[in-house]
Amino acid sequence: MISSFVLSQMVGLIHAPIFVFDKNEKLRTSYGARPEEIQFFEKNKMIVRILNTKSKDESPFIVGDRAIVLASVSAIGGAGDFVVVGPVAAGGMNPCDYPAFERRFHMKYFGMVRIKMDEMVTGLIMLHYLLNGEQVTKAQFWETNQKYFSSVTSYKKDLVQDDFERNEDSFLHNPYDEELRELESIENADRKALAESISETYEGRIGILADDPLRSGKNVAIGNITLASRAAIRGGVSPEKSFSLTDSLIRKLEKIDNIPEVEAFKREAQYAFIGLVEQEKKAGAEKARTENPVIRRVKNYIYSHLNSPIEVSEIAEALELNPDYLSHLFSTQEKLTITDYIRKEKVRRGENLLRYSEYKIREISYYLGFCSQSHFSRVFKAVNGMTPNQYRKKYGTGTDWKIQKESALHSA
Repeated sequence: MISSFVLSQMVGLIHAPIFVFDKNEKLRTSYGARPEEIQFFEKNKMIVRILNTKSKDESPFIVGDRAIVLASVSAIGGAGDFVVVGPVAAGGMNPCDYPAFERRFHMKYFGMVRIKMDEMVTGLIMLHYLLNGEQVTKAQFWETNQKYFSSVTSYKKDLVQDDFERNEDSFLHNPYDEELRELESIENADRKALAESISETYEGRIGILADDPLRSGKNVAIGNITLASRAAIRGGVSPEKSFSLTDSLIRKLEKIDNIPEVEAFKREAQYAFIGLVEQEKKAGAEKARTENPVIRRVKNYIYSHLNSPIEVSEIAEALELNPDYLSHLFSTQEKLTITDYIRKEKVRRGENLLRYSEYKIREISYYLGFCSQSHFSRVFKAVNGMTPNQYRKKYGTGTDWKIQKESALHSA
């Protein structure tokens, strides 16, 4: 069996509690578990039985519903102890759909812990290797487990049925070349071309991506936003900046509760990415003549780590450069130290969060890697001449979804 030390360390890597059950499905010990999670297994013996049975034949085994995800790992063909990872939150749960105990459990536990599926699968593969000495890739993991998911096993049949229904209905999708024109206009920051492309008429229609019309519209919008983000990257925007805006836009999209607003939001999002490309082209034209490539790498590193403390030494290590050389180069080129630049960028990100979000100042402070709210306030006031609270009262605009505001959250 895997050592207690390894299992206790795996809790921090997978971000999930770990339980060890014996061959009789009795809880032997646990790591990183709270009373609610232990009680969950005491009240759900059948779940333990399923995890034990399945993982004996196919380890690692994963299962879940819209509220929780659980996984188990055991020695293939053995009848000894087995390891259970989870439960962790899957998201999208409706506590009212569960019995009283489950409802209390979800409300107390899943509001705090959210699964990162990739981290969990990596941990399961490692646990399997430690138990069985067998190397399993992620592709093999999903190939093994997919037969337990009906949507995976039945999709080919559904595709045939969908194809038949489309032929019966003479269904044509919107033309691919129109989509390419939209993406090209974003890549080139051509607002006029995008407007013309949006205004085109064509015989086909947008596909249906869900049975619920609102959900279908959101899925189409998510696809459009994702494609627009890639077009922006091709237009010169850094991947981190483009992906950050994508994440923010999709989270905002999910809060919309009507189809017309989804459509308007989708179009506004495309212009938001054009705005990013415009900013990048303007900045690039101004700096191309003078900026050292190393400086751009430093700035990209800082941008992608604004939510944590940043030291000059760690930047130098990441770029494989001498810290003193890097500090001298940056201050010579930019006329300010790396530390001052980090402070300025953190304050600018803080300004946007104060303007356009409802996060508390304390939450913003910790998000930006400050050790306390008072530290953030001192730095903020030194730069802006006012406290974060004063700044929010003067410039805050609430949670209006307009994208020109949202895109400001991600301007470099």
